[in-house]
Amino acid sequence: MSKKKPAAPKEKRLLSNKQLTLISIILASIIIIGSVLSFMLLQTPNKFSLNAIVVDQLGDNSSNPEFVANVTDILNATGFKVTYYESKDVNVPFFSGLAKGNYGIIILRAHSALRIDGSAIDFFTSEEFAWNKYSQMVDDGLLTRGNYSWETGKYYFAITPKFIENLEGRFPRSLVIAMGCWSLKQGCEGMADAFMRKDATAYVGWSEEVDIGHSDNETIKLLRLLLEENKTIASAVGSIAPDLVFGSVMGYYPKTDAVSSLKISDLIAEAKVSSSLQGAATSLKPVLVCLVSSVSISLKMRKSLRFGLSTTSNVVRRSHKAGCEESHRSS
Repeated sequence: MSKKKPAAPKEKRLLSNKQLTLISIILASIIIIGSVLSFMLLQTPNKFSLNAIVVDQLGDNSSNPEFVANVTDILNATGFKVTYYESKDVNVPFFSGLAKGNYGIIILRAHSALRIDGSAIDFFTSEEFAWNKYSQMVDDGLLTRGNYSWETGKYYFAITPKFIENLEGRFPRSLVIAMGCWSLKQGCEGMADAFMRKDATAYVGWSEEVDIGHSDNETIKLLRLLLEENKTIASAVGSIAPDLVFGSVMGYYPKTDAVSSLKISDLIAEAKVSSSLQGAATSLKPVLVCLVSSVSISLKMRKSLRFGLSTTSNVVRRSHKAGCEESHRSS
């Protein structure tokens, strides 16, 4: 009597049609979620930044440590990281990199001057002028030569509105506070407009000459109104006292409803939301990679079984685990 051959073990179906459909839905959902997150992040490339900078070009001749300390404390208390540049570092290369620094608030404690022909306002650097230096930038109108009335025969490089317009980088919805004389003189808004062209949100400056002590005190007051009392741009600037000696008045640019009603707290909230989205996208990346890897492996297995390739479930489990581990290492 012949013995019956033992029946070959039946190959287990690893994935049913329902499971495959479910996996396809999961994979599609992952792709959609990833696309939505990427889209949301790409829609706010110029988000406000919680970095602030104090450019103290006046530090050598008109230093005011109390001003710097007060401004830094106010900014730190509202979540800003503050970078301070003293006078000796405020040269042409410094200004050339200003738009790459990702600063949400820019405080320019710097001399500014009205050109002799009254056509524009320029900001002084602390770098002495030399004809054989930056000659192309001078020829192109990016730099000019400026001097102080109390320093006869001594000249410094000054940056022009065109210099700002041609900077590499952007100002991420920045608030620019220009503390110098004529920094926002009526009819000479070219410098303010140059910052707007580089994506700044608002520019604050003085209409005429201004005493540096008055400018220091009122800038501290402005920051308190904006950051501690949550005033709008229009309300805060409107509360600033004029310079009684020179008759200079603080103003803002542009005079639009959006800027007038703007609160810095709105920009701060925007920055935090953008950072949260960025963090969510970053934290989800290894999970998405792992899930996609798992689904891809499962689909490849199903395909291999259809074509008669031998793949054991143990190998599948090891491949699945390896895929997840690799995704976490590379994230």
